[in-house]
Amino acid sequence: MQSASDIISSLLWFTYDSYSNEENDSQIIEQFVQTVEDFSSQYGSEISVSYTAFNLRGPPSNFPDYGDYPQAFVMRTYGTWWDEAPSFQKDYMPQNSSAIPSQDFVEVSFERAVFPLEVAVFETYNPGALVRIWALGHASWILLWEGEPEYVGDTPRIFSPPIRQINVPTRILRLEFNHRLLPYYTELDAVLLRGREPPNMGKIKNNFSYSTLFKKSQPVVEKGMLLNKVIASNLHEDIVQPTVLSSDKLIDRGPPLGDFQRLPDETILSVMKYLDMQSLCRCAQVNTHFKRLASDAILYRSIDLRPYWHCVRSQVLVNLSMKCKFLKKLDLSWCGSHCMIQPHYVVNFLKYSGSELTHLRMNCCKFVDNSVLRAIVDTSFNLQELCLRSVVTCSEWSCLSSLTKLKRLDLYRTHITTSAAVSIVWANPSLEHLNVGSCKMISAMDEVALALGANCPDLMSVDFWKSYSLTAVGIRALGNCKKLQELDVGWCLQASSSGEWLSSLTGGDLRKLFLGALRGICDRDLRVLLPKATKLAQLDLLGVRAVTPDICSDILAECRELRLLDVSFCDQIQESQVLEWRKQYPHVSIKRSFQSANLTTAPNALFLAPSLE
Repeated sequence: MQSASDIISSLLWFTYDSYSNEENDSQIIEQFVQTVEDFSSQYGSEISVSYTAFNLRGPPSNFPDYGDYPQAFVMRTYGTWWDEAPSFQKDYMPQNSSAIPSQDFVEVSFERAVFPLEVAVFETYNPGALVRIWALGHASWILLWEGEPEYVGDTPRIFSPPIRQINVPTRILRLEFNHRLLPYYTELDAVLLRGREPPNMGKIKNNFSYSTLFKKSQPVVEKGMLLNKVIASNLHEDIVQPTVLSSDKLIDRGPPLGDFQRLPDETILSVMKYLDMQSLCRCAQVNTHFKRLASDAILYRSIDLRPYWHCVRSQVLVNLSMKCKFLKKLDLSWCGSHCMIQPHYVVNFLKYSGSELTHLRMNCCKFVDNSVLRAIVDTSFNLQELCLRSVVTCSEWSCLSSLTKLKRLDLYRTHITTSAAVSIVWANPSLEHLNVGSCKMISAMDEVALALGANCPDLMSVDFWKSYSLTAVGIRALGNCKKLQELDVGWCLQASSSGEWLSSLTGGDLRKLFLGALRGICDRDLRVLLPKATKLAQLDLLGVRAVTPDICSDILAECRELRLLDVSFCDQIQESQVLEWRKQYPHVSIKRSFQSANLTTAPNALFLAPSLE
C-alpha cells in the first residue's frame, strides 16, 4: 500500500486528444463506473443518494479517507447477525451452496468495452467482502476471479486481484460479496476497469489514470477456473447418445457400475438426494441407468438455481419441467439477467410444474413481470413463502391477494402500493414474516401495520426499514402480535418524534429490535421496554441521539441474551465508554462507527434525515 500522498498525487484526470492511425493499434484505457445496472440490496433508500449503489458511479469520493461516509455504497448486512435473526431464510438445497457462498451483488457498466486487464475496487470501510468478479461476454458470463472472504483490518485499500485474461471484450462487471467475516458494514467508493480497447474503437475521454498505484511483481494467474468449468454444462446438457456397433449391434452402455450394480434403485436415489444440481447433471452423463435415476422426480422436490445464476437460461426451465412433478420449493433468485430467461418460459414452467409449490423465491429477477405474477397466483395456490426482493418490473401487485396461505412474504424494495400490500395482509391471517422495507410506493405504511395488528396474530418478524410514512399509530398496532420476535423500524422518521410507542410492544419474545436514526427515543422509553425484553439479542440504536450511557449500561446488565448492540453516532456516548463496555461484556459485540480518525464529532447530517437530492 502506498502512502496517502502518493495515492493522492496519482489521482489525475487526463483526456485522450489523439489516437494512433494504425488500424491494429489498441489503446489501454482506465474507466470508472458509468451506470449501476443492478444490485441485491443497499443501506440507502429509494429517495436518497446516501449509502446507495448509485454512489459507485465515477471516481472515488472519499478515498483515501477511511470511515463511514454517506457518499459510499453500503449493503444491508454484515457478519452473521442476520443469519441468527428470527427472519433468517434457510437454503432450499444446502448441498447446492458453493464453497464460497455469496450474499449480495452489484452489477456495473462502463462506457467502453475492453479486454479486461485489471479490476480495482476502492474499499473505504471494512474491506474484504469481495469474493467474485464476473464479466459479461458476447452471450455469457465469465468468471474473472474468485477468492475467499477476509477481514483485513481498519484501513482503506484498493483491491486489485489477479484476474483471468479473456479474449472477449466486456463493459459490464458483476461483483459478489460475502460479509460474514466483517465486524461492521463494508463500504465501496468506486470500481475501476483497466483494459485494452479493441482496434478501431471510438475515442474515449475523461478517463481516470492511477497506473502508479499498482506494481505487479507476479504474473497474472487464472483463478476460479475450476468453478467455471464445473458450471459450463449450463445444467441442461443431455447425455451423449449410446453408440450402436455395426458388427453386433450391441449398445455401449458406458463403464461398468461396480458395486452400484448390486444396489437397488431406492438406495441409489437415497444417496442422490444429497447431491447438488451440478452433480445430478453429471450423473446423467454416466450411462442410461444413471440417467434414468438422476431424472427421477423425487430428486427435484427442492431446486435452488441461484448458485448457477450466470448460466441458467430459459432452456433449463424447459428441461427441468419434465422432472418436476413433485416440486415443492424453487429458488430462481439472481437468475435471468440480460434476458437469459424470458418471462413466458417462467409462466409455462409454473403452469406445468408449479401446482404443488409451497416455497418460491425470485429475488432480483428481472423476468418477473405482471404475467409471471398472474401465473404464480393461477397455479401455486398452496404457497406459504413468496420472496420477490428487488423486483421492480411489476405493477399488478394486488393480484397476490388471491394467495391465502402465505406465512412469509418478502417484498423488499419493490414497487408494491399501499392498497395492494394491505389487501395481501388481510388475505393471509397466518402471515409470520413480512418484509416491506424500502417500498417507496407504500405511501401509508400505517395501514399495513394496522392490518397486521388486526389480522396476523402469529406475526414473528416485520421489516419496515426506511418506511417514511410509518408513524407511532401503526407501530402501536403491533402490540396485538403477541409472538413478535423481530422488528426493524430503522429510519422510519415519521415515528422518530417520540419513542413512547415502545411501551405498546409486548416484548416477551422480542429478540431483534432495530431503531436506527429514531432521534426522539430516550432513556425513559427504553427503560419501559426493558422488563418485557428479557430475550433481546440484537439492539440497534444507531443515531439515537438522546440515549445516554446510563440506559445502555442497564441494557447490557439486564438483557442477559444480548449479543449485538450498535451505538454508532449516539452523541452522548464516548469511545472510552464503549471500550469499557467491551471489556466488561466480552460476549456482546458493541458497534461504534466513525468517520476518519475523529470519533467524537456529531453525526454527519445525512445520518439524521433522508436526502432528497
